[in-house]
Amino acid sequence: MENELLSLLNKNLLAVESSLIRKFDDEISKIPDIVKLTLGEPYFNTPDHIKVAGIKAIIDNQTHYAPNRGIAELREAISEYLRRHYAVSYDPQEQIIVTNGASEAISTAMNSFLGEGDVVLCPSPAFGLYRNLAKINGAKYIEVDTEDDKYKLTPEKLKTYLDEYQAAVKMLVLNYPNNPTGVSYSENEIKKLADVLEEYPVVVLSDEIYSELVYKKKHVSIASYLPEKTLLVNGVSKSYAMTGWRVGYLCGPKEIITNLAKLHQANVATIGTINMIAAAEGLSNGDADIKMMRAEYEKKRDFVCKWLRKIGYSFIAADGAFYIYIRLPLDFKGSSIDYARILAQSAHVAVIPGAAFATQDQKYFRISYATSDDKLTEAMKRLEKFVKGRQK
Repeated sequence: MENELLSLLNKNLLAVESSLIRKFDDEISKIPDIVKLTLGEPYFNTPDHIKVAGIKAIIDNQTHYAPNRGIAELREAISEYLRRHYAVSYDPQEQIIVTNGASEAISTAMNSFLGEGDVVLCPSPAFGLYRNLAKINGAKYIEVDTEDDKYKLTPEKLKTYLDEYQAAVKMLVLNYPNNPTGVSYSENEIKKLADVLEEYPVVVLSDEIYSELVYKKKHVSIASYLPEKTLLVNGVSKSYAMTGWRVGYLCGPKEIITNLAKLHQANVATIGTINMIAAAEGLSNGDADIKMMRAEYEKKRDFVCKWLRKIGYSFIAADGAFYIYIRLPLDFKGSSIDYARILAQSAHVAVIPGAAFATQDQKYFRISYATSDDKLTEAMKRLEKFVKGRQK
């Protein structure tokens, strides 16, 4: 029997589907002996010096409420880290909010800016959270297809969409390195996008959570070109292997952050003090950890790409993050969900279907190579056997 309260729920919320990534991962996790290349979970454990800082915080009884925007020590560490790594400047007192992971930073930003009928532009494919948050707020989520442009948003296409939707466009969501493609942008490409955006009254939500996982090029934040229009999202989950600590941050112009802090306070009040002390240690003294992890991920990427070429898969060359976006075989007539399910059931390899990253099914699937070398080797052997079996 349906609960009568269901009819009282926000209609926009009812239109939102649960994360296909989590749903599919839960479904195939029940299969015995399956090798999972699904979630964006760092292979490494949190570095010891960061764990020690958290343990010391507990022993020192740093277990009480913290300021709503986060402890001063962490906000200062964030400000210094961003200056040191990306040459962007934020006042730790007035331009930074510490959030419950990068997801809350994104949620706070989108819930604060979007309303019924507003338009959100987002290069596609993209992480499904952006689409869901737009729907919850009654906004129109417009996917900008990037397949013909090597999965990058071009200034020409950006201008076309901005002109088409005009004043209705409230926000551009930019995520780079991208989840699921791993594609990123050069400094010149970022500058050209910024030149276009300079002419329009649009807020740029720049999700740069994978900024430290860029391999051959230097990560450039669009905030360095559009400081007054950009809301910068980042965190410690991916770069310091701290996913379970749930510490992210949101940076932007003073007047905007002052208002966004109201929603943050209403939703979560503050973040755990222990977690913030540990995050401050990582940001202040963890550059060597980042360098080591990035080098290992690059080796894993190269290893997987070599195998995929040998198997015969076509895929997108990833600049960063820890994902590879792989095209379905041209002779496969089903959906990406069908293919991923067959892989799980027949090859015992778990991947994420491309349908999780766009409203129209992508003829791709995503793998995460953030796992052990042994698991990657076994997964590649199983994929090779599966593909050869289909060709007979």
